[in-house]
Amino acid sequence: MNRGYLLHAHLNKPKRSVAAPFGQLAAQIHGEVHTDELRRFQLATDASIFQKMPAAVVYPRCREDVQATVRFAVAHGYHLHPRGAGSGLCGSALGDGIVVDFSKHMNRLLRLAPDEGFFECEPGYRFGELAEALAGSGLFFPPDPSSGEYATFGGMCATNASGAHSVKYGNTADYLLDAEVVLTDGTADRLSALSATPLAQLPPHIGQLARLYLQHRQVIEAAYPDIACNVAGYNLRGLVHQDRLYLHRLLCGSEGTLGLTTRLRLRLLARPAAESLVVAYFEDIIKAARAVQYAMTLAPAGIEIMDKSLLTLARAESPALGDKIPSDVDNVLLIEFDGPSAAACTAPAETTRRHLLDAELARQADVAVSSEEKAAFWALRKAAVPTLYKLKGRRKVLALVEDAAVPVGRLVPYFEGIYALFHRLKVDFVLYGHIAKGLMHTRPLLDLKDPGDVDLLQPIADAVFDLVNGLGGTVSGEHGDGRLRSAYVARKYPEIFELFQRTKQLMDPHSILNPEIKVQGDPEQMARDLRFGRRYRSVPPANLRLKWRGGFIEEVEKCHGCSKCTTVTTATRMCPVYKVTRDEDAAPKAKANVLRALISGHVNRQALYAAELQQVMACCINCGSCYKECPSNVNIAQMAMEAKTLYARRYGTRLPDRITGEVEKAARMTHRLAPLIDPVMRRPAIYRLAARLTGLAPQREMVTFSRRSLYEQMPAHRPGRGPRVLYFAGCYAGYIRPALGRAALDVLSRMGFDVYLPPQSCCGLPQLSKGMRTSAARAVQRNLSAWRQLVSRVDAITVTCSSCGHALMQDWSCLLPAPAAGQIQEKTMHISHLLNQHRDRMVLTPTSLCLAYHYPCHLKLQHHGDSSMRLLNTLPGVHMQDLASHCCGIAGSWGMLAANYELSKQIGTPMIQRLEASPAPMGITDCPTCEMQMSHLSSKPVLHPIEIVWAGMEQMDER
Repeated sequence: MNRGYLLHAHLNKPKRSVAAPFGQLAAQIHGEVHTDELRRFQLATDASIFQKMPAAVVYPRCREDVQATVRFAVAHGYHLHPRGAGSGLCGSALGDGIVVDFSKHMNRLLRLAPDEGFFECEPGYRFGELAEALAGSGLFFPPDPSSGEYATFGGMCATNASGAHSVKYGNTADYLLDAEVVLTDGTADRLSALSATPLAQLPPHIGQLARLYLQHRQVIEAAYPDIACNVAGYNLRGLVHQDRLYLHRLLCGSEGTLGLTTRLRLRLLARPAAESLVVAYFEDIIKAARAVQYAMTLAPAGIEIMDKSLLTLARAESPALGDKIPSDVDNVLLIEFDGPSAAACTAPAETTRRHLLDAELARQADVAVSSEEKAAFWALRKAAVPTLYKLKGRRKVLALVEDAAVPVGRLVPYFEGIYALFHRLKVDFVLYGHIAKGLMHTRPLLDLKDPGDVDLLQPIADAVFDLVNGLGGTVSGEHGDGRLRSAYVARKYPEIFELFQRTKQLMDPHSILNPEIKVQGDPEQMARDLRFGRRYRSVPPANLRLKWRGGFIEEVEKCHGCSKCTTVTTATRMCPVYKVTRDEDAAPKAKANVLRALISGHVNRQALYAAELQQVMACCINCGSCYKECPSNVNIAQMAMEAKTLYARRYGTRLPDRITGEVEKAARMTHRLAPLIDPVMRRPAIYRLAARLTGLAPQREMVTFSRRSLYEQMPAHRPGRGPRVLYFAGCYAGYIRPALGRAALDVLSRMGFDVYLPPQSCCGLPQLSKGMRTSAARAVQRNLSAWRQLVSRVDAITVTCSSCGHALMQDWSCLLPAPAAGQIQEKTMHISHLLNQHRDRMVLTPTSLCLAYHYPCHLKLQHHGDSSMRLLNTLPGVHMQDLASHCCGIAGSWGMLAANYELSKQIGTPMIQRLEASPAPMGITDCPTCEMQMSHLSSKPVLHPIEIVWAGMEQMDER
């Protein structure tokens, strides 16, 4: 059974065999139940510092599945832990019971009613998906958490999520119109039905909750701090109004401890017509705090702060940021106003700017009015924080005291206190956040594998609680209490904590819903259930086969579990397999998680060779998109290649992998026999039989080799007076479609380059992707031997295949010593980038062409990934349309396998639909296998950019 079959079978198999007693539950539900160790370990973490191994994982498909799971948990004494995207920062989705993950199946948009101003969805539906669905409607959902691209509405409701603009627009609770909630007795109630029922007619336990509020209304309403954001404890305020019970605000922010939401109805607003942005630079944090107090009088939509600690670290990691923000600035405020017209928001923005300068608060203040200016500054804000996850060294930014909020009028003593605390402890930290509502994301840099730093967790958390509580604030502003802060709930609410406990008892009498969250906080949680911690040890697998520049263990441990790699919208390219399947094994972070289980001893070291772990690795198709877009730049693809290599070294490589991995070798040995082989293979019965024997997809067009390779058709050297260039053709231009290679060589020669076409072997990427490390290394060494005299002499190594370019620029570094790999990497560039550098050498005839361009995944990873679009846009008479598409789905040879064919088509369908809908009569791409996929699934012809350039030169010659 080949790995491709394993991938296909696993992703489409609804149920696995499960351990007792969970087989009973699996037989009762339409969804999935998992008890295998690796799947449970994958869901033992979220974006927090904690790790807690669940007993099982359930993926429900419908409300009835949730009800059955609740009844099973009550009957067998298991806790339930609802989970959305797993992006929470305080461990609310973790526990030792059954994780109920809504993201895989219960993720539908059920109704979008723009005319009525609301939508209905299941809890696994994501904020980013709604944003796409609302595009062009003039509507939006105002709470905008920073994790919005991948956050689910179930999770947003559980934490009462807000965001950068909540000072004006409020939190999720302000938009919750209705919800369907499964309670621990297995019944499902709609909040609207409960609020329509007189108190006397409510179910007994719900009626008792209403009476609890009425008996203690005065103390409840007075117990909460007067701040703009607070999700600590339960929100018991306003439960009863005019003989009706309203549970909406209690449910929001309850973190899955009172019921399991299976359906949500949420309100939408009209998007403001205009926005203005004030960008102000300050020399100290106190002046910035006073500036905020003034700006708040003008009702801004939001104010964000980036303090000197964040800016300093971000500049060190990304020098480009230093060009935009002066190095001696202490902090920056982004103050946004919005309104029905440009004048309505420009006026308060200009008033703010003048005041900050006249009062000598800001050193500099500017109003960004154009969309380009505003986008640039918001992009700067968004880029600065992810940069922190890339910081070198053992200490990393932690979500520990990142959710503190104080009244805006008390920001100055908060800043004074927080700076003094970390200065005393000699701990570096960063500070940013939604300062308009007094909420500061303060993150210390600590090493949780260092016992000394672990010992600092509790003192820091205690000190920040005392500081914030003394200022009338909260340590849980918008992210929740979770495992991280539930121990502080009793200290925050001494007058009503008992009412919280009684609320929990009434709503969850069996105490099965996230029992360690909210009312049973562990005061010693900081020392327990850490992902790393004092006892953490790690040992890499024996005999690693690839070179790891920063170390294998360090690479695996870089993943902090933020869940960005589970984004399913077009906001990111990653991960094409996860976007279609929504299966946890397919998520890039799953590879890091299971390998961390391996190196830390949570699973037996022989697990590396088990089908379950190799299945996780097989879900990686080596597109590399997750590396580019991951905040920590974790090299998931190389991890998967390493695991596949170790497996192949022990058990060998299967036939389909050998066939698709050694295309260049097969072409080199058989291409002269093509006139004899091709007619035979084109017979349908023989082709189907061959496909069945080899595991290739019979639906694909047969790949044929040219009788005469490019190397037999073209000279090894075409002299020129320009820069020396070594052309690496790759398997496709070398043997399958030499016309492409001829066009590239002709263009280079006409532009005056001194062009070399030396003997060459495969780039090695197809072999590496299948764990065939030895074969890949041999191909690379053959290339280096053939180029030995050329590499130091040429000015550039250029490629027409984006995947070959990626191999030379990136993958060779895991096979070669650093100096050799560095020399190749430094000189390699895509041919479009080379032509852009020497555009003055190119003379073409004006034409009239409309082309639809698809960006290959591997080209996107390169420094000049937009080089082909830029080149084609400069050609006279050429009109380019960017398909703005993601992975085409073929992923090199992966999509050539029969087992992966349908999934490959599903992944590529959005791109193909855009290509078919485009007015352009022709598709353009830089990747040979993307070209194959586009030609296979589309009715339009597909060419390479260099062929368009070559055609323009040919027409010029004919004139």
